[in-house]
Amino acid sequence: MKLLIAFSLLLCSYAITGQKFHTEFEYSDSINKGILIQNSYPKGGLIYTDPNGKEYIYVIFWSCITNKTVSDLQLAIDFPRDSFTIPSSPSTKFHLFLPKEKMTFKKESLFNYGLNLKLFLDENVDKPTELQKTIAPNDSYLLYVVALSNQGVNGVVRAGFELQKQDLIYKINGHKVSCGNIVTKN
Repeated sequence: MKLLIAFSLLLCSYAITGQKFHTEFEYSDSINKGILIQNSYPKGGLIYTDPNGKEYIYVIFWSCITNKTVSDLQLAIDFPRDSFTIPSSPSTKFHLFLPKEKMTFKKESLFNYGLNLKLFLDENVDKPTELQKTIAPNDSYLLYVVALSNQGVNGVVRAGFELQKQDLIYKINGHKVSCGNIVTKN
């Protein structure tokens, strides 16, 4: 019996550690059929100090948007410039950023997913963040998202993109941020 329990725990640990995505959404409705969105677990939780000496806590995520359709997809993301709070940590103010650096699956095991965070934030911490990208049929686009906050949160931070019709939503610990859309180009 002990051997069976140990074997079951070993199999479960392989399943958990081998899982690459925190969330995965494959849409089959008439509007979004053929769109797949995968969102990572976080890396970071460390301190970033801006050029003026102000300290922040950061968390880095990546998302992969896959186009399984026969048409181009137009991805448009524009995160709000104003900070926001989440219900589970009402005194923590967040800002979201979209680094332009290319994310690849090869970077998944690297520190901060291979993102040069300090260089990016030093140049962009006070700038609006937006992205427009065309995703060809049978292609994917991987992108980073950096969540910067004035203090840490109690517990873990989970985040990722979802679609509600054509509207793109970024959820961070259950809080929804409207941030753009994905439109099929004919």
